[in-house]
Amino acid sequence: MRADPVADVRAPALSRWERATGLAIGADPSQSDQVLPRSQEHPRAALAAELVGALACSPCVVSFSGGRDSSAVLAAAVEVARREGLPDPVPVTLRFPGVASTDESGWQELVIRHLRVSEWERIVIRDELDLLGPVAQAALTAHGLLWPPNAHVHVPILERARGGCVLTGFDGDGLFGYWRWARAQSVLHRRVRPEPRDALRVALALAPARVRHRWMRPDAVTMTPWLRAEARAELAKHARSDAAREPRPWDRRVAYYRQRRYLRLTVRSLELLAASRRVEVRHPLLAPPFLRALASDGGRAGYGDRTAAMRALFAGALPLDLLTRPRKAEFSRALWRSEARAFAESWDGTGVDEELVDPERVRVAWSVPTPWFGANTLLHVAWLAAQSR
Repeated sequence: MRADPVADVRAPALSRWERATGLAIGADPSQSDQVLPRSQEHPRAALAAELVGALACSPCVVSFSGGRDSSAVLAAAVEVARREGLPDPVPVTLRFPGVASTDESGWQELVIRHLRVSEWERIVIRDELDLLGPVAQAALTAHGLLWPPNAHVHVPILERARGGCVLTGFDGDGLFGYWRWARAQSVLHRRVRPEPRDALRVALALAPARVRHRWMRPDAVTMTPWLRAEARAELAKHARSDAAREPRPWDRRVAYYRQRRYLRLTVRSLELLAASRRVEVRHPLLAPPFLRALASDGGRAGYGDRTAAMRALFAGALPLDLLTRPRKAEFSRALWRSEARAFAESWDGTGVDEELVDPERVRVAWSVPTPWFGANTLLHVAWLAAQSR
């Protein structure tokens, strides 16, 4: 269904903890599936079926960074378009000259050559997508606090797709890359040779959630150094409890993943940004038929780590070097430009929840070359509070 520009334009309200930490931890109450229905489709076939309708849109654009996920969606979309006699989707890439950490041009060109795509649009970005630049300020003013705080980065791509459809590779990282028990399951199903530390990994994986809770060490606390001591302790408790509940079997883990709160927030934020441009945003890797097929095909054992999953699902569709690449680009420095830095330097310390947040530690967090992800939300919270005054 095409986005409705007259629908509610406000972003979903973030909780007090989400505003203070910049993190969306836990499950979304609207998603309660504990087990996904069985599927007889192969995941590639389910993905292809999801793409047919989108490819009939004009224009059909793929948000293409050169990472494994957007490359997989582009490859699948190109394959379906040529099989169905539809126009090739147009990959659109943002380029940030002068910010080395964002450079994926070599990977992008490798994929474009492999797929023999003739039309590829590259948009050069300088300071326009600053966290408090004109694009971000317009989005915050129109919709309120968005999550993730870099949602506005998609605006140039949405503009290119006006009246059509955008395909994204969201959220391959969460789906394939953050499965806590991938190694333990590979050991239990005799897919890898055990090493000494695997005894602890397997023991923890087999333990009930109440036992796991004690030994979980999520990254949330180290990623939020601006929290006060009591707040950090409370966040640690919540993050450990959530991490301990992650199922060990892959098929149940996919159902657990589908409930994540951050998925709903991200999808809704992009819908809001797309609506006024009459763009439909589709996330094929989140489509229920694809997730059902993925859970059934992987079974209890799953595919292994992220690289093993990408090879199992997309071998032949993309170059092997891309499927096995170890790192990805980092965009924080591209977003903390002159406007964000100027506001951070002139900030009067107000507008944040001082019961949870230490303003002086926030200043420190904003001052480093690459601030933690959660600090971006705090920047927007403080800016919106300043505007309201």
